[in-house]
Amino acid sequence: MRHYFLELLACPECRHTPLRLYSIRVEERPVRESAEKLRCRTWCGLHMKPASEVPIEECAKCIHLDVTEGVLICENCGRWYPIIDGIPVLLDDKFRREKDDRSFLERNLNLIPVEVRKLMRKPSIEALIGGQDTGQR
Repeated sequence: MRHYFLELLACPECRHTPLRLYSIRVEERPVRESAEKLRCRTWCGLHMKPASEVPIEECAKCIHLDVTEGVLICENCGRWYPIIDGIPVLLDDKFRREKDDRSFLERNLNLIPVEVRKLMRKPSIEALIGGQDTGQR
């Protein structure tokens, strides 16, 4: 997922935007378009501030970054959504699969800082991993 797509996303449950992005794995991949064409219009997903405050030079670097593994967090309702193989999995609560969330956490929990984990309230990390150390004690 490219950072410039973040401003197009909203929480499926409460419709809050922007979502907060925490990148776990990022790869550099070339793009053919220019930074002027691909730059964020309203909100910079990399720097988490209004796009008008970000110099075009930063955009030129950012457009080549692809988040292949990460977490999107709604700061309004506390729901979190995994990014797997570069695809944000933004599913409504009724369509989420507990085993998929658990699998994502088993692979990545130790790579997510405690302060980010504290924002990930729904679904509950503790309920999904069942007694594993989450670093939140």
